[in-house]
Amino acid sequence: MNRLLLLGANDFRMVFRDPMLRLFLFLPLLIVGGIGWALPPVLDRFPVLGDYGYVILMWACMQTATMFGFINGFVFLEEKDDGVFTALRIMPISAAMLLGFRMALGVVMTTAVNLILLLLNPVLPLDPLTGWLVAFQFSLLAPLFALLVAVFAKNKVEGLAQFKIYNLVLNLPILIYFLPYGALHAFAVVPTYWNFRTVEALHEGASWLSFYGIGLAFYGIYFVGLIRLFERRVF
Repeated sequence: MNRLLLLGANDFRMVFRDPMLRLFLFLPLLIVGGIGWALPPVLDRFPVLGDYGYVILMWACMQTATMFGFINGFVFLEEKDDGVFTALRIMPISAAMLLGFRMALGVVMTTAVNLILLLLNPVLPLDPLTGWLVAFQFSLLAPLFALLVAVFAKNKVEGLAQFKIYNLVLNLPILIYFLPYGALHAFAVVPTYWNFRTVEALHEGASWLSFYGIGLAFYGIYFVGLIRLFERRVF
């Protein structure tokens, strides 16, 4: 446990050394402020946006999670460049321990911020338990992003380019709310589709637990595959 805490402290030092990562660390707080205090007057000023208030909310939750995922992924890439993983092979810390710690930290931080966001939002009233469940589902994007970058990017330049691609792909399911094409539901293979359908069902007062459960299953499938690739390629 002490070794993991030392790794955690080193992660935070690494984040605060990099101006870009510091910015990404504080962007989720700006998103919370934007939804909680700036969105209501915007919706009053532009009533046409009223029907898309919950879509803006789900997008905000997703972006909060991707910010933390980006930070975590870049910490992995920094350690790749510094040869940290080579050193870890001779230390009593397994790949599973390191991944579990990093993923849990990202999930906890993202869930906390998104819970505040969901409880403050002016477009979709949620009780604390439902808010926590939805916040947790969105928080799974953080370790997913981190693993994608850690597995497939060779360095920080590639990581930045891939971040843009992953963010675009994970945003694609939101098109189902703007374009009248049933074929867009093929994006169901993208895990964020199920995040969005969960929020949509809550907005409509419909049953949402099935969307929620399927979403968790999709995240689980992606995590199993990416963790195996991480152990094979990085360790």
